[in-house]
Amino acid sequence: MNISFLDIAIMVLYLIFTLFIGYYVSKKISGFEDFALGGRSFGPFALAATFGATNFSTWSMVGKPGVVYNSGISVVWIALNACACVLAAVVFVPIYRKLRYTTMSEIFEDRYDGKVRSVISVIWVIADTMNRMGVTTYAAAVILSLLFDIPLWIVIIGTAIIVLIYTYLGGLTSVVVTDVIQFVLMWIGLFIGMIFIFKEFGGWNGLVNAVPPEMMEVVPGIEHPNGWPYIIAMTLLGFPYFITSQFVMQRGLGAKTVNVARWGILFAGLIAIPMAIMEILPGIAAKAMLDPSIVASMNPDMVGPTIFMQLLPTGLLGIFFSALIAAGLSTADSALCASSSLITEDFYKKWKPNESSEKYLKVSRVVTIIMAVLGTCWALLVPKIGGALNAILNVIAITDMPIFVIIVLGLFIKKVNATGALSGLIAGTVGGAIVSFTGTGGIQALAATTATSTCVSLIVCLLVSYLTRRNKGEENRMNKFFNRISMPEEE
Repeated sequence: MNISFLDIAIMVLYLIFTLFIGYYVSKKISGFEDFALGGRSFGPFALAATFGATNFSTWSMVGKPGVVYNSGISVVWIALNACACVLAAVVFVPIYRKLRYTTMSEIFEDRYDGKVRSVISVIWVIADTMNRMGVTTYAAAVILSLLFDIPLWIVIIGTAIIVLIYTYLGGLTSVVVTDVIQFVLMWIGLFIGMIFIFKEFGGWNGLVNAVPPEMMEVVPGIEHPNGWPYIIAMTLLGFPYFITSQFVMQRGLGAKTVNVARWGILFAGLIAIPMAIMEILPGIAAKAMLDPSIVASMNPDMVGPTIFMQLLPTGLLGIFFSALIAAGLSTADSALCASSSLITEDFYKKWKPNESSEKYLKVSRVVTIIMAVLGTCWALLVPKIGGALNAILNVIAITDMPIFVIIVLGLFIKKVNATGALSGLIAGTVGGAIVSFTGTGGIQALAATTATSTCVSLIVCLLVSYLTRRNKGEENRMNKFFNRISMPEEE
C-alpha cells in the first residue's frame, strides 16, 4: 500500500521522540526502586493515562476490528471491565498500598509462603513477557508491515528493539511518561478514525444500515461465537487484569498516595467505555467496504488498518498510525518492565539479598534485555495461534484467573492456607490450559477455559485448605499480614 512521505515523517518523528524520552528519563534513575516504581511519584492523570494506554492497546485496536468483521459487535462488552476498575479502586488498591510492596507477588509470600510466590512470579513472567509483550509487539508490527510492505518478522524485531531501548533506559518512569503521550495519541487517532468513518457512511445510522442486521446484535445467543458466554467471560477476565496483575497494578504501587491510585484507576475505567465503542467502528465499516474474498485471504488483524488506509487523507493517516503504534508500545513496555521487576525482586534479591540498589538496577536492566528477546520470539508465533485478541484473552483466562481466585480467598477467608493456594493455582492453570489447547467448548472455547480455570482453582483451593493445616510459621505470617491490612489507611 502507498503512503506519503509526510505520513512516514510523522511516524518516524514520533518513534525518535519516544527514544529521546527514554534517554532523558534515564538520567534520573539512580536505583532499583526508581526503575521499578518511579520513586512512587505518579499523579492521578499520569496513572489514568498509563492504565488506559495499557488496557486499550494495539492488541485491541488491531485485533477487535477483525473480530467484529467476522463475529459482530458483541466484543464491545469488553467495556464492562470498568466494573473491575471500580472494585479495584474501592477494595483492593487501599490494601496494596498499606502493604507498600515493590511487586504484586510479595502479597503471596506474606499471606501464604515463598513457594506460592515463586510459582506465581514464574507464571507472570511467562504471561507478561511471552504473551503481552510478544502479542502487542506483533500487533504494532502488523501496522508497519502493512504500510511499508516489509516482511512481518523484520518489523517485529525492529519494533521490539525500540521498546527495549526506552524501557531499558528509564524503567517504569519512562513507561508512564511515554504512556501519557501514547494515550493522548490513541484518543486522537480513534477520534479521527471515527469522524472519517461517519463521514463515509453519513453517520451512525448510515453505518448500521450498510451492514447485515445480525452483525449489530449486541447480545447474541449461545450458538454465536461471541454470544453471551463469551461476553460473560470477557467481563470476568477484566477482574484479574485490573485487580491482581503485576502488569497493571505496578502503576498503582507507584502512585503518590492511595487516593491518587484510586482516582487514576477509576478514570481509566470511565474512559474505557467510549474507547471500546470507537474501536469496533472499523470492523463494521469493513463489512460494507471490503470485498469478502479479499478479507478471506487476509490476516484478520489487517482489517482495521486496511480500512483506514482507504479513508484517511495524507497527514492524518500518519497521525492515526502513529497512534496505533503508540498503543502497541504502551503495553509492550509495561509487560517488559513488569517482568524485569519481578525477576529482580523475587529471585535475584533472594539469592543476593545484600547488594546495593545500583546493583539491582543493573541486574534489572540485563533481565530486561533477556525478556525482550523471549517476547520477540513469541511475537513471531502469534499469527499461528489465532491473532492478537484471542492470544491475549486465552492467556489471561488460563494464568490470571487462578491467581485472582487465590488472592481474593486469601484476603477474605483466613482458613485458606498455602497448600490449598498452591494446589488450586496449579490445578486451575493446568485445567484451563487443557480446555484451551484441546478446543473443548467449541465456539465458546474462551468461556469454557475461563469457567474451568476459575471453578477448578476455587474448588481445589478451598477443599485442600479445609483438609490440611498450616504450620506455625505460616500462621505467624498470616497474623502479621492481617495486622498490616488493619492499619489506618494512608492519605
